[in-house]
Amino acid sequence: MLSEIYSGNKERKDNKVAQIIWNGNKIWENVWDGNQPWDREIAKKSIPEKAVLIDRPDDIIKASIPYMIIPCIVCFVAVFTKKAQVDEFIFDLWFMPLSFIIGFFVAMPLHEFLHAICFPKGEKVYIGVSVKQLRAYAASSAALSRGRYIMMSLAPMIPGILSLAVFLACPITMKWLMTICVVSSFMGLISPSPDYMDVIILLRKVPKGAMIQATENGLVWYL
Repeated sequence: MLSEIYSGNKERKDNKVAQIIWNGNKIWENVWDGNQPWDREIAKKSIPEKAVLIDRPDDIIKASIPYMIIPCIVCFVAVFTKKAQVDEFIFDLWFMPLSFIIGFFVAMPLHEFLHAICFPKGEKVYIGVSVKQLRAYAASSAALSRGRYIMMSLAPMIPGILSLAVFLACPITMKWLMTICVVSSFMGLISPSPDYMDVIILLRKVPKGAMIQATENGLVWYL
């Protein structure tokens, strides 16, 4: 699942979840047309004059492709490790379609929900899907510290890691569960690739202690 996370306004010092708002199914182009609720909230935020625009690729999906390589390798190593234990086919192909359905209708919204719960209490976070484009999104006008933004970006890895652990621990007799888990693992670890890229960008370009905030021109950081 691939998404953009917008942020703005001062982070509050608590660890409770934000106000999460389901924004429904939208055409992907309309999500970023500048006329959504979070866009109006972002426009009201005051940005420090010395805020620095974070240079990010225009085509986030294309630029994040290299970040899919390591998650793919990890998943394939897990599959080959499991297969080496037996002399039979380890998947139930009848469950493949169900696995991909679960991947989109459950895992993708869950991906965005895990982003959303990392925002401070009281801040609004909008999440939704674009069924036609098989994508999901989370957007907010809340600012996050550099450390919290990194935590928010990496949070969607959790379902993929857990699915991979269940796959490896699952007995070979439960092929249906192994099938669901391996698909969930691939989707859960590959879909955050744009988030992995964002983390690398932040570690390279944003100093410790900085706040990260969205503007109409993109993400900025300031001290």
